[in-house]
Amino acid sequence: MKKIAIIGSGITALARAWELQKCGHMVTVLERSNQVGGSICSCREGAYLAEEGPNSIQVNSYEVDAFLKSIPGFSEHALYASVDAKKRFILKAGLPRTVPMSLLSAVTTKLWSPTGKLALLKKLLIPTSNPGIEESIADFSRRRLGNELYEYAINPMVGGIYAGDPESLSLRYAFPKIHALEKRRNILLVAALDVILAARKKNKPRFKKRILSFKNGLLELPQLLAKALGESVKTGVCLESIGRNQDKWVINWNDHEHSYDQVILTTPAHSLSKLPLEPSLHNALEFLGAIDYPPVSVLNIAFKRSQVSHPLDGFGLLVPECERRSILGVLFPSSIFQHRTPEGDVLLTIFVGGNRQPELATPDTEELLRLVLPEIGEILGIKDSPCFIHHKYWDKSIPQYNLGYGQFLKQIKDVEKKFSGLQIMGNYRDGISLSNCIEQAIRS
Repeated sequence: MKKIAIIGSGITALARAWELQKCGHMVTVLERSNQVGGSICSCREGAYLAEEGPNSIQVNSYEVDAFLKSIPGFSEHALYASVDAKKRFILKAGLPRTVPMSLLSAVTTKLWSPTGKLALLKKLLIPTSNPGIEESIADFSRRRLGNELYEYAINPMVGGIYAGDPESLSLRYAFPKIHALEKRRNILLVAALDVILAARKKNKPRFKKRILSFKNGLLELPQLLAKALGESVKTGVCLESIGRNQDKWVINWNDHEHSYDQVILTTPAHSLSKLPLEPSLHNALEFLGAIDYPPVSVLNIAFKRSQVSHPLDGFGLLVPECERRSILGVLFPSSIFQHRTPEGDVLLTIFVGGNRQPELATPDTEELLRLVLPEIGEILGIKDSPCFIHHKYWDKSIPQYNLGYGQFLKQIKDVEKKFSGLQIMGNYRDGISLSNCIEQAIRS
């Protein structure tokens, strides 16, 4: 049994604490603010529910599913996405086009031209590139899918996931499964078929992915974990010092000194410099301050259903860069989950900024509304003004796994080797999604 301190209370911290506690270790989670959850923040204002950070979690593996079900109260509070919200839309020529979800719809879709579809078939059969060359997502997509599929599939998807620039993001680190798939066989299409056939030979049932949240928002997930951890979670903590003393870690917090066998740092990379770390560790972690976190504005606005001509019959809309719009994309939360608005209203969550147009992200709500409302009104056919507004500005939003990101990961491992009993975790390590964070917590 070890005595372990975890700094921060985001999903990575709480998931790791729950795993360690189940194994019998003594865990203490130290959080500076009075609320757990990190970037997960659900704001209930009357009958409206606005998410300021992540809007949902995609359960994409048996391991994540089992972890969630191990949390007391999870099954009673979980809220799964509506089956009617499966559609995704991509803007093309100013109109929302449905993203094909099957082979037949991919053949018949108007989202891509016959020339673009033919180019895709040809490029799926070309040999792999030099494995020693690190490709950007944009370069890989043009080489493997063609320019049209890049512009009207990959580019908007990257904007929606990372709020990032596909020209800068590394395929190897931002989408490691796709990178591994190409390296599996010389031909991408052959590699994909190989994976499918291998799974069938093992007779392993394919995991059915699900998207979920909670009645009172995604914040319920860290709250349930904190409740399960009980007195192990300390909020409103004043950290005074973190350092090594022989074979122990010594942390002074709330005017008391505590010793631990292990310390896990889970705060965002850009916040590590604010921790009261001993000088040698502070200097060793300075390199993480160079990780790019672009600004993003998250705008939640509601309208009467009668004010919106688009049926909003899906998950949301992504906007390609070539469409030259101000927004990255729009989610349709009231179509995905219940309990988001009063009866007869619809809720939209709009994202602005990122590395595509960082200058458009702003803390000024009125300025943001002047920018967004005409655009969203034209795209979705909206009349009049919103009946609910909630705005969150993130000056640093999502870590960007840009070209050369492997150097950051190597240096993190080097620091962990140098400082015995130190572990560094978070969404800048093994993937940015909530599922990635949970998987990291389970496997660490």
